[in-house]
Amino acid sequence: MTVTQYILDFIFSAVPAVVFAMIFSTPVRFLPLVALGGAVAHLSRTVCINEFSIGIIGASFVGSIIISVMFIFIAPRLRVPRPVFTVASIVPIIPGKYAYLTLLSVIKMHDPDEDRSALIEAFFENGIITTSVLLAIGMGIAMPALLFYRNRPVV
Repeated sequence: MTVTQYILDFIFSAVPAVVFAMIFSTPVRFLPLVALGGAVAHLSRTVCINEFSIGIIGASFVGSIIISVMFIFIAPRLRVPRPVFTVASIVPIIPGKYAYLTLLSVIKMHDPDEDRSALIEAFFENGIITTSVLLAIGMGIAMPALLFYRNRPVV
């Protein structure tokens, strides 16, 4: 990818993060940070996939770790809970294509003209990728918080 494509990727990946934050009534003054978070998450995943040849699962894990660490430092300064930023910022790296293909293969299984063995294979392949990416995103959000906040008192 060229630098121009990376810049466009950075700009356009901020949009779904902001829209998702607006759905959940995030205050307007925090929307630029959510946009930055979504753009950084998607750009870091794209760079990991294209430049470092990391698979989508590992790249999504790296992107979510970067976002989590970024907002571990930003959120307390603004006196805002970290999930206000991280949940909306992760939306651009959710694997929509693989989830769509998983459900499409289930729907096509009911068509008698389709090859069911290929559809079952597509269902499991795409379903495993979708589940793995979602687990990697969840672990990437949670792990930095567990490391940074481990000395914090429980009560």
